[in-house]
Amino acid sequence: MKTSKRFRILALLLGGGIVVASSACSVDSLDRATAPNNVAPSAASLSRGPGQSGTGDMSQSGTFTITLDPRTSNTLSFGASKVVIPANAICSIGTSGYGAEFWDAPCDLQTSKVQLQVSVNQTSLGTSLDFSPNLRFSPQANVQITLSAPQVQKQDAKDWVILYCASNSGTTSGNGSGGAGSGNGTKCVNEALTDKDLSTFVDYDLHQLSRRVKHFSMYTVSYGGFLVTE
Repeated sequence: MKTSKRFRILALLLGGGIVVASSACSVDSLDRATAPNNVAPSAASLSRGPGQSGTGDMSQSGTFTITLDPRTSNTLSFGASKVVIPANAICSIGTSGYGAEFWDAPCDLQTSKVQLQVSVNQTSLGTSLDFSPNLRFSPQANVQITLSAPQVQKQDAKDWVILYCASNSGTTSGNGSGGAGSGNGTKCVNEALTDKDLSTFVDYDLHQLSRRVKHFSMYTVSYGGFLVTE
């Protein structure tokens, strides 16, 4: 009789465990459905750049040194901003050419590790990222940038874009588009005006802007023509 009672209790406990486990799986599934796609763990190692101290918290403004292996997928996180670089996406640095005439040209791939200096600027308007040296990506690679834009709203979404700046002294014309062009001068440009693959997408819930990039020197959030650095 005692054995039977214990068995029933054990069965009830196991039944409860199954219910709980099932509920947990259901919640996890919902979370995955609404969250950004998972990517491979970052292969990048980082440290604070010259003049910086601490543990290398790239969610804060500062200059950082990153070493990454281009043969593996890398996700570089900067708080609510990130850059996702697939494996075998980086063109050979210093020999593949850099400029508007090269963005869609094939290239030899970088195989050795790359050391980058990344300047991060976080403001209430959004984030800007500046990479050195400049990187160009294989036309077959889908490199994605996501930048935080805490103030973005649906009613003014058309004014929010991610602009490419050839240098950190880039400016805009103030019309929200950033203008067209190569970005090789002093103007920051909206590359989607000449290449629809580079259009900016807005996530109102997460307050983020995202788009594809074919190269990288500096990218910044722009609202109504005003840069995050202005």
